[in-house]
Amino acid sequence: MLIRCHKVTAMPPVVKNGVPLAFVLMLLGAPRAALADGLSGFLEYGFGSGTNKVRDISGATSNSSSSNFLQRYNLAFDRSLYPSLLLKGGGLFEGTTQHGSFEGRDSRSTAERLSPYLELSLRTPFVGSGIGYRRREDMSSANGVSAPKEIQDLYTFDFSLNPSDLPTLSFNYGHRDLYDENRTMRNIALDDFTWSSNYRSTQGLELNYGGGYSLMQDRLLQSENTSLSNAVRAAYSGKIPWRSVTYQTSYNFNIQNSQVSSGSAYVSQVGQQLALITGNVSPTVTEGQLGTFQPLNLVRPQSELPPAVPKQNNIGMSFAVDTEVNTLFLAVTSATLGGTHPSVTSLKNYERLFTWQIYTSKDGVNWSILPAGMEPTVAVGSNPATVGDQTGFVFDFKPGVRTRYIKIVETPVPLTAPFPADINPDSIVAVSLQASTVLQAAPGKSASSSSSAGVFNFNARAQLSPNVSYDLGLVFTHSKTDQASLSTTTLVNNGLSLVYRVSDAASLNGRLTEEFSLDPEGEVRNMLTYNAAFSLMSLPTLTHSLVYGGRTEFAPEGTVISNSIFLNNSAQLYQGLSSVLAAGFSTTSRSTGEVSDSVSFTFGADIVPNRYVTMTLSYQDQTGQQSGGGKPESKTYTRTAAANVTYRPFDALYLTGGYGLTMQDNRSDVTLQNYSIGWAPFRGGDLQFAFGYNEALDSTGNQKTKSMLPSLRWNIRPGATLDISYSVQQTTSDLSGSTDSRALSAHLRIAL
Repeated sequence: MLIRCHKVTAMPPVVKNGVPLAFVLMLLGAPRAALADGLSGFLEYGFGSGTNKVRDISGATSNSSSSNFLQRYNLAFDRSLYPSLLLKGGGLFEGTTQHGSFEGRDSRSTAERLSPYLELSLRTPFVGSGIGYRRREDMSSANGVSAPKEIQDLYTFDFSLNPSDLPTLSFNYGHRDLYDENRTMRNIALDDFTWSSNYRSTQGLELNYGGGYSLMQDRLLQSENTSLSNAVRAAYSGKIPWRSVTYQTSYNFNIQNSQVSSGSAYVSQVGQQLALITGNVSPTVTEGQLGTFQPLNLVRPQSELPPAVPKQNNIGMSFAVDTEVNTLFLAVTSATLGGTHPSVTSLKNYERLFTWQIYTSKDGVNWSILPAGMEPTVAVGSNPATVGDQTGFVFDFKPGVRTRYIKIVETPVPLTAPFPADINPDSIVAVSLQASTVLQAAPGKSASSSSSAGVFNFNARAQLSPNVSYDLGLVFTHSKTDQASLSTTTLVNNGLSLVYRVSDAASLNGRLTEEFSLDPEGEVRNMLTYNAAFSLMSLPTLTHSLVYGGRTEFAPEGTVISNSIFLNNSAQLYQGLSSVLAAGFSTTSRSTGEVSDSVSFTFGADIVPNRYVTMTLSYQDQTGQQSGGGKPESKTYTRTAAANVTYRPFDALYLTGGYGLTMQDNRSDVTLQNYSIGWAPFRGGDLQFAFGYNEALDSTGNQKTKSMLPSLRWNIRPGATLDISYSVQQTTSDLSGSTDSRALSAHLRIAL
């Protein structure tokens, strides 16, 4: 827990109505000991203060600071009314106060939340059911101006049957009211019904069905939105004695209908979330394939200098077929003492700080920015397609686009003070992306839309011989919407695999695969992949492996050929002495004439002279060259060497130290050091001290960061802990300047 802060003249007072509310909650929620099966709770306090100083290359400086105080009280109870009937209840109160200063301008903000709940549930192996009620009240203020209290009431009911060897059945209902205390800014009622049934036989057959119905009423806008969805899945797997053939097949089909009266509604589009960080070299925002989605920080931390090579966040979605999209919702979190979800009011302070761009693509590799006149309007808000707790940025672009791939591009920027209590100055993280389309109804009339999609999947594998197997895969998708006719895609792949044991010490593996795809526009793609690996254990303590891999891709944009070969060796030279040695070469050529080559070399050693000392040595060398394709020839290299030592004379004390050297083309050599100490003076580790010093070089090689972090942890008793830490971080760059950050944090938690 690290809170950046300004000088504090006095400890911030406990929120004046916080303690009474907490104690009232405890007194009212706590049943007598004779009636309660279980009673639990905790008290939690957190405090932090720090300063931040930035000096640019011209010598100009800026100073900022802030302080946070958190109080959190929780009480929960549960009571077994009957062996399978359980009553649970409780509540949580939390309050955060924050002071800040930036260049002499002071700010103060507060945030409070009260969350009581009560649940009654029946759970048996055959039947389950439950009812519940939850309420949440959020109160906040900034610089003496209070925002209207936001309230959520949630009522739930669930029922399930789990008969043996028969289909299961489940049903859930939830009613939610969302409104402000005056019911002038928001007054929404939402009813959600979901149901499902599942069956799985011992013969490989699986059947699933699920559906949902939602009704949303906006009492301020006098509008009503409904949505009905149904989905089925059938799957079967089996074996054929001939050639030991195994197979799996499945078909998924879903249909969704939406309707809106006297207004508009947002219909969610189903797709896969993707993410990538790009720079001014490959991959770039216009050429690069997005990978698996990961949360990305949209802001640059206060202590971090601008990188020499700007980095951009790419957050996108892919769809099975071309899909209509005119709204994107980017959900964000910001980790603070009070939680992770910033309020809309706080997030609006930074609405105009960010710069956004929307790109689309047909193949997921080559991207084009939305044309002039379609630039999105961006506003802070909640997900327009679903009423929930998430806040973020809503992107509206009219009239919308039909695309297979879409992404948002953003360059991280530092936040500016004042910082609200629920905004972390160093972190606003994008955690999910949702695409939707708008369904519009004329005043006094209604409008509807429907969509359907299906996916057929078949996989089979045959053992042709003890060493050779063949596998075949087929994926066929189809979809249809009110706005588009039937669209289909086809993907076929098949391959041969070889697993051959040459001897007890040697083995050979290989695989050849062909993949064929046909997209909705009728464009054909074909790809061949081939790889082989030979492993040898020449001695029980000496192993080698030679790995070759290649790929040839034929696409409308051109042909791409990639090949690589790597040699890996590992040896256990003596007891306590082991090493690895590896080298490799890879090359990629395109039909445009562009060629990229890379050579790598790696060495590492682990040395354990005795049970108290461990040493590691490492060296890496990577050289790259690009030429052809109308681009100037370029060469790059990066060489790193490092040595680390750990000394642990006894269990309660450890010391580590390291030294590193980094060499890069067109840059001066950089040395890095790191040290750390850990000490637990008392038996059992009730009191623990730690100290760390570290130096790091960023990936661009132009920014060096030094950090020091002493910390203390005191386990006062079981369930009660105190953590205190102080950090100093200095960052320097010849291109950007320097920063100096210092922060103190303390956190006390006591379980009742």
